[in-house]
This record gives sequence, C-alpha cells and structure tokens, in this order.
Amino acid sequence: MASKKPVNRPSVRHPSHNHPLRIFKSQEGDEIICSGCELDLIGQAFKCTKKDCDYFLHKSCFDLPGETNHKSHLNHPLTLLHSPPYGHSYTCDACGQYGSGFTYNCSECQYDVHVGCAFIPETVERDDHHHPLTLVYNTPCKGREDGAMFICDVCQEDMSENLWVYYCKECDYGTHVHSCMVYEDHEPKRGGEGRGGGVGGESSSAAERMKSLMKAQDEMAALQLEARIRKNTNDAILELWDEPKRKYYYW
Repeated sequence: MASKKPVNRPSVRHPSHNHPLRIFKSQEGDEIICSGCELDLIGQAFKCTKKDCDYFLHKSCFDLPGETNHKSHLNHPLTLLHSPPYGHSYTCDACGQYGSGFTYNCSECQYDVHVGCAFIPETVERDDHHHPLTLVYNTPCKGREDGAMFICDVCQEDMSENLWVYYCKECDYGTHVHSCMVYEDHEPKRGGEGRGGGVGGESSSAAERMKSLMKAQDEMAALQLEARIRKNTNDAILELWDEPKRKYYYW
C-alpha cells in the first residue's frame, strides 16, 4: 500500500522574519500576540512554519507600507522598521506607550509611532458624547504659558502636551487615543476646572465596531491571498509536468 505524501502548505516570505510564513487562523482564547504590532491576534494571520518559532503577524501588519507620509510629522516621511531603532524598545510619540515590535520611524528626528497608532481613524464617536471626536496630534494645552496640563476626560490623568488626543473643540472634551477609547466600563468623569466636558457614562463601542470591520476585511484579504498562493502552486505543478527536466520551482 502506497504511503500518503505529506501535504505541503503554501508559504510566503516577509522581510521581518528569517523563516517562511504560512496562513494561520487564530481562535479566541489562543492568547497569541502579533510580533508586529504587539496586539492580540485573532482571525486570519500568518505564522512561522517552524514548530519551535512563535512568530505571528496580523494580515494587516504583513501588508504595511514600507514608508508613509503622516500628518503628525509633515517634515519627513516615516519608514517602517521591523525592530526598535534604539535597542530593545522605543516610546511611541502618539500614545506615549513603549513598543518593541514594528515602528514607523523618522531617524532624523527620532520620532516613532506604533504601527497600530499610525492608521487610527481621524474621527471617532462615543456613546457618552454627542459630538464626533477628531484626532489631533498634540494636546490643546501645548505651548500654553501658564503651564496648564490637558486632562483626559475619561481617566482623569494628565497628558503630555505632545501626545495625540481624540478631541471635541466645541466642548473641550478629549481622551487618550487608545486605552480610553476602548474601555467598556469606567468611573464617571469628574468635572475639570476651566475645561468643558460632557456627563460621564459608558465608553463608546465605535472602536470595537472598527476592530470588527478591520477583522472582516483582513479575513477576506487573507482568503484572497491564499487563493493566489494556491493558484501559483498549481501553475508550478503544471509547469513541472510540461518540463520534466526541471527539478525545482521558485516563486
């Protein structure tokens, strides 16, 4: 009885990793972190083909452009780096948090942005605020001579003047760009002196809806890529059949 040949799954290469990657679907509860953006990985993605290598990439991180002209840094383009430019970590100039994965970097200005921050939407909505919030690339208190600090209207923490903010100018209401936009529950906000703001309430699910949409788009794109890979593999088999002298096929 003839033994079955092992199935060779199609693989792809990415400049961030030395080994081939294959399409992979993560399930909720797997607790896998993307090696690019360092966020939770659920749905269609890529993983290293080596069993002992825990390298995973979102489909969206796999397809990131190598360079971007970003509104937050108009003087120079930002270049995608697959490892921190200053050693083991860097500080994101958008959200103020550390990163050790991919970054969009300006080497001349030592300006770094998480890849997860670089493409956040320019406007969002919250259920507890009746106006859309607009992304601004520093707090409204930047440059004030009285030294006033901007306070996040959700967590009530002081914010560095250079951090990005989701902001409503009409109400002088603003939040951190990430954590405070996705909190499902939080304490009612306290009124700030000299600043407007709405009544406290539950955080908007707009960010979660955006994540769900991006997830669906990524899954569709991954399926299309898988179909292209299979087509290339089938074409290679046909070419080998037509040219029996050729031993290997590279693509």
